[in-house]
Amino acid sequence: MPSLTLTLLGPPSVTPTDGGTIVPQPGAKVLALLTYLVLEQGPHSREELAGLLWGESPEPEARASLRQALKHLRDALGDVIRTDRAVVELAQPIRCDVRDFRKLALEQPQQALTTEIPRFLAGFSVRHAPQFDEWVSATRRELLQQYEHSLGILAREAMGQCRWRETIELAERWLKCDPLSDEAARLAVEARYLSGDRGAAIARFSEYRAVLARETGCEPSRALLSLARRVESDVPPPRARPVTDEWYTRAPSFESSLIGREDEWATLVKAWKAVHRGAGRIVLIQGEAGVGKSRLAEEFLRWIVAQGGSVLRGHGYDGRAGIPYEPVVEVLRDALGAPGLSGTAPEWLTEVARLVPELKQRFPALSEPGTPSNSTEGWRLFEGVAQLMLALAAERPVLVSLDDLQWCDGDSCNLLRFLIRRTEQAPIFWLGTLSLGELERDAPAARLCRVLRTKAHASVVSLGPLTEDEHWRMIREMGHLSTPTGARRFAKRIFGVTAGNPFYAIELLKTMFAQGLLAINAESGEWTALSGAVAGGREFPVSQTVHDVIAARVERLPERLNEVLITVAVAGAGCRTEVVSHVHGISRLHAAAVGDALVDRRLIVEEGGVYRCAHPVIAHVVRDGLTAMRRREVHRTLALALERLEVPQDAREIARHADRGGEPALAYRFALLASEGAVERYAFAEALSWLDLAASNARTPEEADAVNRLTADVLEAAGWSEAPPLTQLGGPITRELEREDFDLSEPTLPSR
Repeated sequence: MPSLTLTLLGPPSVTPTDGGTIVPQPGAKVLALLTYLVLEQGPHSREELAGLLWGESPEPEARASLRQALKHLRDALGDVIRTDRAVVELAQPIRCDVRDFRKLALEQPQQALTTEIPRFLAGFSVRHAPQFDEWVSATRRELLQQYEHSLGILAREAMGQCRWRETIELAERWLKCDPLSDEAARLAVEARYLSGDRGAAIARFSEYRAVLARETGCEPSRALLSLARRVESDVPPPRARPVTDEWYTRAPSFESSLIGREDEWATLVKAWKAVHRGAGRIVLIQGEAGVGKSRLAEEFLRWIVAQGGSVLRGHGYDGRAGIPYEPVVEVLRDALGAPGLSGTAPEWLTEVARLVPELKQRFPALSEPGTPSNSTEGWRLFEGVAQLMLALAAERPVLVSLDDLQWCDGDSCNLLRFLIRRTEQAPIFWLGTLSLGELERDAPAARLCRVLRTKAHASVVSLGPLTEDEHWRMIREMGHLSTPTGARRFAKRIFGVTAGNPFYAIELLKTMFAQGLLAINAESGEWTALSGAVAGGREFPVSQTVHDVIAARVERLPERLNEVLITVAVAGAGCRTEVVSHVHGISRLHAAAVGDALVDRRLIVEEGGVYRCAHPVIAHVVRDGLTAMRRREVHRTLALALERLEVPQDAREIARHADRGGEPALAYRFALLASEGAVERYAFAEALSWLDLAASNARTPEEADAVNRLTADVLEAAGWSEAPPLTQLGGPITRELEREDFDLSEPTLPSR
């Protein structure tokens, strides 16, 4: 192991590797000599070294100065060099941060970037040594090239893996080293655009363009200019106004990279490459509401724009209030500014003008479309739209995005089916997002999707919830957390409430900011937790936005499905088919069919023969939509049904439902049974909690005395002198929130 360490980032210094200091430090020319010997390994002639550092002196004086410098080096550092009458070289290895960087740059580029290479010999100079100055300049250039090469490798890798924020950071570091780098500027602009910040992307391009013009008088490359034009022309659709606005003033942006979607992104990119080669492709992104389908699609659309493709957007709407052909009309309106539109034959543009009258403004010479003489002429409209799409694809590859495909009306579905079949050989990418829980089996969109899935050039991307670890990574990135394990517990609690649904999680976080549970450090952007906000525990908040979204889904249910969903939500721990059958007075086969319909809508799940709400938040919203009387009656009905079915392991559920349903006799009897079961499992704290519930439902002094005797027996069996704190007997997970859940830093108070 080297005994000495030479630090060259900043003014050079030499220290013992095991700690301590060397006082005094060698002089400037002695350190310069050591620096050269360490970085330029191998033997060096005395003439070379004398010329390097004393080149302006006569040769005898230069050689004498070299001998004096070598003596000082030995006196200060020991036998670190070996000399003879002709050459000088290191006698032992010396650790050096610059040499470490050179090795890491080849093997571990990520680690190499922790070295601040731009500070190489910063603030250090040697008088009357022009050759040494030239060597320092050449070495600095070489090191910066390696540093920039590592930055480039990692920036391209981050861009390829959709880590836009990391790409921006790396590209900016690259530009700091080389302000005129065209590739670094392109990555900085493109990553900002792909992250959704179009304004920042345009501003960064303008800044780079001004620097380039000032320093060189040149324009950016054609590729960068083309990217900037595409970004400027891609005006995003207006975003829906939030239900409430006030918390936006206190909340961060909640932006993060595409976490946990690497495989899905690769599928989309592969399909686009096939389109770029001239083949048509279809991709359906499907999943439950809020799982991130639209987010993935939007990120991909921005990437397509950056790649030079034409993007046309359409959106399905609730069929109860929709307009025929509305999604296709939105796509065609997007096409009004797309390259290649004028390549469509006028007679076909005339047909398309039936749907998009704005075409007359773009092409005033178009004739008025005639009135169809019979229904068989409807094919001309379909063919006209197909001809327009083919003309656009002849100019450049086209991506047609259809969000919420499940809401497409029957006319739109028929037209889309025709267009996809008619343009199969054209470079057109058909991308649809589909919320499975909203798709009725006999809806036109369901039939369309079944047809599309059978196509040989179609792919289905199924999005599931994020895992607990992915959830934590998302919160860490959004919260700019600095500690390695920060927010582990917090992310776990959010995951437990939302079951990994990103939309539910983000809306819940927004609500926490609105209610003052979370704050943000204005300087670092790091999320903080207010310790007093949850002192003693409080309810876990449910976002009004999430509440409204779920309530709207429930509202659209037929009455028979809604009734069963209420029963499952109130049951909490789960509801078997026979329970549903008994509660609603229907056959078990009918109960199973209703359960299947709710499973199809992603409102409940079936696990081990038991129905449960798909998310705790769904159960919370459904329960909160009931009056106190309605909720009480459902609990009562469940208790009576479970008792009638005589399933022993349901004693705890019967006791809980009977207590909340106003059936004290039933609650008392089954609470005692639940307590006995807890004692058999040595769960003494739980047994005492059930005995407390039995005591609250005791109707006679004899029943109360019996509970007291049993309580004493449990305390004796457990070896306790008094009862521990009460154990929670179930209930919605969304109502458990403690200070320990917030493993985040606390906000720092301003110093006085």
